[in-house]
Amino acid sequence: MSKDDFFIGWADTSTPDRRFFLASGLALLGGTAVTATALSSRQSAPGRGIWTMGDVRDWHGVITATPYPMLRTLDLDGTPRTVLLSALGKCGVSARIGALAGQNVVVQGSLIARDRNAMIAVQDGLDWIAKAAPNTQANLTFPQIETLGDVTLRGEILDSKCWFGAMRPSAGKVHKSCASLCIRGGLPPAFYVKDRKNQKVLMIMTDRGHGHSTDLLPFVADPVKITATAQRWGNLILLDGPVSAIGRV
Repeated sequence: MSKDDFFIGWADTSTPDRRFFLASGLALLGGTAVTATALSSRQSAPGRGIWTMGDVRDWHGVITATPYPMLRTLDLDGTPRTVLLSALGKCGVSARIGALAGQNVVVQGSLIARDRNAMIAVQDGLDWIAKAAPNTQANLTFPQIETLGDVTLRGEILDSKCWFGAMRPSAGKVHKSCASLCIRGGLPPAFYVKDRKNQKVLMIMTDRGHGHSTDLLPFVADPVKITATAQRWGNLILLDGPVSAIGRV
């Protein structure tokens, strides 16, 4: 009988055992690589959102607090655009606007952007906003809201700040707690819908022309259906309807 037929703890590993361990190790590594590739290919893309947190600059325009804090500005691409406003953390900035609503202001903050959607995260403190002289080169008044019609949509309620680029992933169950905290803090909620042609649209949610309250929170990050009015407000798409129009699917 060959000495390789027995296991002896203090002796060298036998040739058959070395072959077995080598083959098993290679198979395990290969299987792990294949499994990891298969799982990663099924994950949703995190999106193209960016947050240039270190690039703090001045943004000029006309400000409003209704339905959410927004700035009508030329500073993005030279054309009149409406951008949302938020604090650096998970809260809005409505309380700071006050009597400055409808006025020309300069806002200090960093840009959060995803495709044509944009938000300015204002600096901490009380001096992030100041009254400014009117811009004589362009009319920066907010446009009239255009009604597009009543729609029934299936999708997901999420917070606009994270979806724009503040966090990845920014949707789904893994983001439910974060989205709930952001909306509770006053950040604009949004309805994310994807149709059968894989066309994706983000719509800022309003309630009869005003911002939504915390009554929206039980539906955040869950598959829901809503019947509401689609509206175009310049470069923004709004979805106007009460919480009672939302149902689970």
